[in-house]
Amino acid sequence: MPELESDIPEVARVARDLIRFDTSNYGGGRAEGEREAAQYIGAYLEALGLEVEYYEPIPRRTNVMARVPGRDRSLPALVVHGHLDVVPAMAEDWTVDPFAGVVQDGMLWG
Repeated sequence: MPELESDIPEVARVARDLIRFDTSNYGGGRAEGEREAAQYIGAYLEALGLEVEYYEPIPRRTNVMARVPGRDRSLPALVVHGHLDVVPAMAEDWTVDPFAGVVQDGMLWG
């Protein structure tokens, strides 16, 4: 039986939603691109009240940035960095669609 949306913790919902974006990067300049995933993250951060900036040095290879001001500006900054692209998934090797983001029995699949 599928989980109810309200039963899924926020962190699992965000992970599920991000898995559903095919951001496969095949190397050598061949990539699906991260634009939609970056826009999703940007909208999430904006809903938290943060100002978001987007950078797209290569078409569809979008980066998103937001600044969270610290409480003590005399201290050094902390940078948290991640990436939205993934290695290609061979669907035939999976029991579920690798980009389905299925939540079942409390587990996140694909």
